[in-house]
Amino acid sequence: MTPDGGVTGQDGGRGFVVSSEVTISPESAGTLERAFGERLHLVEKAPGFQRLETWRDVTRPGVFQLVSWWDDAESFRRYMRSEEHRISHARIPTAPDRPRGTGVRRYVLLPDS
Repeated sequence: MTPDGGVTGQDGGRGFVVSSEVTISPESAGTLERAFGERLHLVEKAPGFQRLETWRDVTRPGVFQLVSWWDDAESFRRYMRSEEHRISHARIPTAPDRPRGTGVRRYVLLPDS
């Protein structure tokens, strides 16, 4: 395990999950949803990437979760430092439709019990 609790390799089917919360004004939520739909899909080519889901909070207008699954924490870190990540995030809408990060959580997937 790494200091942040991530799995460092293929470890019994476990993996690493990152949940990033972003908030935008409720009036601009449609703009953000369109941006999600028009993303470049560069992350899908990253080694160790498994999948990405975007969730809209039904109780808090303008709040979204981006949840990504990885083989391990190091795969996620490599992608975060990559040119593909920079290119993807350069397309984030600007003010007044710019979302702001309001939280990040990292998880290790436990083996089935």
